[in-house]
Amino acid sequence: MEDRYSMTIEQNIFLAKRNLVDNIYANAKMEGLNITFPETKTILEGVNVPNLKIDEIQCILNLRDAWEFVISNIDDEFNLDFICKVNEYVSRNESLEWGKLRTRKSRNIWNRIYSTNTKRRNYKKRNRGYIKNRKYNQ
Repeated sequence: MEDRYSMTIEQNIFLAKRNLVDNIYANAKMEGLNITFPETKTILEGVNVPNLKIDEIQCILNLRDAWEFVISNIDDEFNLDFICKVNEYVSRNESLEWGKLRTRKSRNIWNRIYSTNTKRRNYKKRNRGYIKNRKYNQ
């Protein structure tokens, strides 16, 4: 019995090129861009979209370059250098250093905000009855 889902490298490359706009659109959504599929396709065709920020257009073009790099270097060994090179294409002109691992400690401000809000919310839930009764007793 033949495996119907096993594809050759050439078939995988063909499929990736055929779905390039869809893949870039999905990646842009993961990056948090508020962009539509037709806008993504227009940018990739080389036409400017007037209601988008330059940073959003740059992100789409960076994703395109990263996908083209991966497709053209599909036979290369998948290691840390390859991942850093892909990151170099994706984060070009968007971060301080692209294509390199961080050497400083990351400050995750969202974790602190979430944990602070959660603590406040839990405190209010625990003391809700006490606060209500206290207001009426004064």
